[in-house]
Amino acid sequence: MIHFPDVQLFIRVAELGNISAAGRALGLSAAAASAALKRLEQRVESQLLERSTRSLRLTQAGEDFLTYCVQAGQALDEGLAALKRGREQLSGDIHLGAPSDLGRDRLDSLLEPFRQRHPQVRLVMHLSDGLIDLYRNPIDLVLRYGLSEDSNLVGRKLCDNRRVLVAAPAYVQQHGHPESFQALAGCNCICFYRNGELFNRWRLFHRGQQQEITVSGDRAADDGALVRKWALEGRGIAYKSQLDVQGDLDAGTLVDLFPDAIYDASPLYVAYPSRRYQPARIKALLVYLDGVFRAGAT
Repeated sequence: MIHFPDVQLFIRVAELGNISAAGRALGLSAAAASAALKRLEQRVESQLLERSTRSLRLTQAGEDFLTYCVQAGQALDEGLAALKRGREQLSGDIHLGAPSDLGRDRLDSLLEPFRQRHPQVRLVMHLSDGLIDLYRNPIDLVLRYGLSEDSNLVGRKLCDNRRVLVAAPAYVQQHGHPESFQALAGCNCICFYRNGELFNRWRLFHRGQQQEITVSGDRAADDGALVRKWALEGRGIAYKSQLDVQGDLDAGTLVDLFPDAIYDASPLYVAYPSRRYQPARIKALLVYLDGVFRAGAT
């Protein structure tokens, strides 16, 4: 196998006409440069240089071989330039998993600047309120409320978040505002199935103590977006992630029923398989998500 540093030295010798000067240009001693040229000649089984005490010139074989060496050097430079362009111009697919409501209502619009910045990257969204298996599904990154105990995943917290009890003004007007947290037992509460289990034990810290209650209602779903839709329609009370309903709270289409309470924490994480190598496009999206949520996407 020909060592490319030996080829680079040969090209420089042809340019400068001096082995010692070419060696110095590449950080080699005169002896090391001479040894490298002899190694190259042995490898190609041809004498490339005619040496004398006063002069040095290329043989005919050396002149012929030099043409190919220069072409190889140019090809390498072009390859390095292509790699650099690839780093600057990201491309390829990124499969991103997220909870359904967050993905549809917030994340899709938050990702639009990233799409505009990297038009050669295709974001493939996988929306589900179930626990997405990153090993059985082709998912690069997944956003989750809370971090799973899967030790094979790397988790990075994007922002703090909490659950909040919400209802539409129309529901409050028709049924009244719950006088206490315990009064929820008599209210129509929209329940949510989380990973196949009914999430109907709600809790918060209110009036100096932690309170927990089992709720019920005339409807339930395993899709957070549908739960939010029902709440907006005035169908009942929902216990939602604040990230999912912050826009509704700001617009007044939903109201926080216990604004002075401390709700369950539900921080948002991004998780991904523990890998040594990550494509540049994945790293870029991780940096973007971190910046967006830390800048106040909540």
